[in-house]
Amino acid sequence: MLNNTPNSAMTFSLKLLSLRNHSQDELERKLLKKGYTSESIKPVLEKLTKEGVLNDKVFSMELIRSRSRRKPSGKLLLCAELRKRGVADNIIQELLNEYASAELCLKAAEKKISSLRDATESVRKKRLETFLRNRGFRWQEIQTVLKSLFGSYSEDEEPSQESSP
Repeated sequence: MLNNTPNSAMTFSLKLLSLRNHSQDELERKLLKKGYTSESIKPVLEKLTKEGVLNDKVFSMELIRSRSRRKPSGKLLLCAELRKRGVADNIIQELLNEYASAELCLKAAEKKISSLRDATESVRKKRLETFLRNRGFRWQEIQTVLKSLFGSYSEDEEPSQESSP
């Protein structure tokens, strides 16, 4: 049987936070799912926030930095992921204003294009466009990258409707 006290909730919270950083909303949902009551969770969240252990801005910065290194994504995808994890819109906007999405779009495209070398140029363009769009990059960024990689990509071309490879 679960010991539904703030001390027990704190122990479980620290265990989760030792594995990886969480947003406040994400941690609260996990505690509720584990069976802790709101009354035992509230003081834990307040204490962890006050002590700086639980900080949505730091959590968001770490997630963005991790995604930038491991799996470059556009602002649209990162915004959706942070919202899903319960991060406030003002924090999301502040951090994504500083995000170098265009550079990461090129980085993701250069990494992906090597796997498309056996396809025709038009197929490579369409697949790369779809890949980048699915990663959350904006059309203007995708268009710039396609022009730099293929040289002849027309500004008048519309995004394809092909599904991802």
